Amino acid sequence: MEEFVPEPVLRAVTERTGDAPTVAVESDLLPNGRYGQVWLLATPTRILRVEMEGGSARVSAEWNLHDLDSFRYEELVDAGCLVANCKTRVVELIRGSTAHSEQIAATAKRLKRLREGEPVASAIATRRVCPKCLRPLPKDSDVCETCVNKGRTLIRLFRFLKPYRRQVALSVFLLVSSTVLLLLPPYISKLLVDSVLEPKAAGSLFLVLVGALVGASLLYMVTQILRLRLNAWLGNNVIVDVRAQLFRHMQALSLSYYDRRTLGSVMSRMTNDTGALYEILVDGIPILLTQGLLLVGIPVVLFVINWQVALWTLLPVPFVLWLVKRFRTQIERVWRRFWHSWSRLSGALTGVLSGMRVVKAFHGEERETDRFVRRIQSHADIGYAAEAAWATFFPLILFIVSVGSVLVWYAGGRAVLAGQMSMGDLLAFISYLAMMQGPLQVMTRIIDWTSRALTASERVFEVLDTVPDIQQPKDPVVLGDYKGHIVFDNVHFGYEKSQEVIHGISFEVRPGEMIGIVGPSGSGKTTSMNLLLRLYDPTEGSITMDGHDLRTLDLHEFRRLVGVVPQESYLFPGSVKDNIAYGRPGAILEEIIAAAKAANAHDFITRFPDGYDSYVGERGQRLSGGERQRISIARAILHNPKVLILDEATSSVDTETERQIQEALANLVEGRTVFAIAHRLSTLKNADRVLVFEEGRVTEFGTHDELMALKGTYHKFINLQMEMAKMRADYINADELAEEEFSIA
Repeated sequence: MEEFVPEPVLRAVTERTGDAPTVAVESDLLPNGRYGQVWLLATPTRILRVEMEGGSARVSAEWNLHDLDSFRYEELVDAGCLVANCKTRVVELIRGSTAHSEQIAATAKRLKRLREGEPVASAIATRRVCPKCLRPLPKDSDVCETCVNKGRTLIRLFRFLKPYRRQVALSVFLLVSSTVLLLLPPYISKLLVDSVLEPKAAGSLFLVLVGALVGASLLYMVTQILRLRLNAWLGNNVIVDVRAQLFRHMQALSLSYYDRRTLGSVMSRMTNDTGALYEILVDGIPILLTQGLLLVGIPVVLFVINWQVALWTLLPVPFVLWLVKRFRTQIERVWRRFWHSWSRLSGALTGVLSGMRVVKAFHGEERETDRFVRRIQSHADIGYAAEAAWATFFPLILFIVSVGSVLVWYAGGRAVLAGQMSMGDLLAFISYLAMMQGPLQVMTRIIDWTSRALTASERVFEVLDTVPDIQQPKDPVVLGDYKGHIVFDNVHFGYEKSQEVIHGISFEVRPGEMIGIVGPSGSGKTTSMNLLLRLYDPTEGSITMDGHDLRTLDLHEFRRLVGVVPQESYLFPGSVKDNIAYGRPGAILEEIIAAAKAANAHDFITRFPDGYDSYVGERGQRLSGGERQRISIARAILHNPKVLILDEATSSVDTETERQIQEALANLVEGRTVFAIAHRLSTLKNADRVLVFEEGRVTEFGTHDELMALKGTYHKFINLQMEMAKMRADYINADELAEEEFSIA
């Protein structure tokens, strides 16, 4: 506790209550909405709000913990607050900006557990910060971009070029050649003036030098065409490699990675950020090298011609470099905000488009439009800040560069008048100086868009550097023949380490059993099955299959032998046949049809115009909910798992279809272990035993008769279902329905 909570805050709480705080969260908004450092701390009996000012702490509000209930997080405009019911009124405990929303919202659950006398997993909710500079980390990123080494990022980019060494070598050769050819014309012009025009020499040398000018220009054009075409080819191939590697790594990442990020944020890495890599590989690095060579080559030539005048010419360069450095630091901060804003914008757009049916059903078009306009306006404001910085900086650079031109005329003109320099030398100086203005101006612009590209590169590398939580063991155990004997032994788990949702569950399932799982929403049913699928690993305890911890088993073999029908049936764009065969791509049509028949899906599939080749649409939107569910069940059946998990498998079907699926499931139970999660208890009539979950704990486990005899939670569920069945039977005048629901009792 002392490591995070400032000593003055800790002292103010202990002096007031005599107890050390058990829960603490930091925020950045005072109750009046102004910025300030605020802490909310809770002891076993009291809740205090403490404000920090000038190194001292002051308790600004205090409540009796047991006078409060219904802790909840409410969103405000660009902020949020934690509120609670206090007798007949609602009180605001603490408010904070969106940067603190996640931590403040999590505190509501901690306070609820503390009030009910339950153990609190973590004493403090803190912002995710960089361990090096202590700056808050972006919501959709685990990398502090302030501390990332830009040189290291460039080196990592170059590693993607390793398979194309020969092409890169040729590109560098063409780059150097074109730079040399670009430097030749001013020097040839100097020779023309000093060796031909001024002394009025023979015409043969004149023709040679003019021909050299034409030849240098032609060769420069050819090398540029070859180089640009080669760079475009290299860039496209490298981006293909990057995107393939990124997608492959995204497939390997654990679900916990996606739990913390929006879909739009992840998609932005694959599209916008990798597109920025193309810019830097095709345009940024080659232009940077070309202009860098010119910035080195031109001063060298100028010093060779006349070093005294060259010193005057290069006098503005240090000022330009200093301004570039200052500008780079400023513009990088802006572009970091720009890319994170773009990720959030993409996430918002994806969310609205995915939920368009709900938006229209609840007449939310105007609200969503207003919300989206605010987001794009914020994004545009950040883009304007970047362009405004550039608009201020660029004219300043042009002015400083123009000063160099004046200095050349002054110093060079005096040297020509004094006979220390020829007219050809002066013309060459002016030409080279004009040529040097280009690199200086381009280099300043390069700082702008390479900052964008490098920031995007860091975001790509962040994904590639993320280590999956669920990995293949170093020495995996290959069982070959799974029996399906499963044991949960004191399993604890939380999606966030500080927020445990599964609290020490233990049970044993024998091979071939069908286990029903019931409990209220949010009680841990689906989470426990996600642990069994090894989509997550327990934070404490173990889950074993046939006596072996899941973490030691061969992950690929294990996933092939475990199947699931999720609560929300997801179908991929494609045909019905491809969706059913997703778990077994090599399955023949006869096997696919057999699985569809087992799931009672064959009849409605054959009524489609194209049968099993019918297109299901995006996320299966061309099918009804019940049809999608039965295709999902057929997919699991064809997968032929040893362990089958049915997560509300019959929640989206009508009563007649549910009866048909129950008949199919009765055949599937033979020889395999089945877990069936359901709110409708009629789906559990074939279960050998029933697990009852409540608030992340298994409170009852046994047969139907045993649990009914306990007269506990399961008994209450049964009675509730009976009452609901009576109401439904009276309403639709269907006695058969009531008898079906009563049959389980």
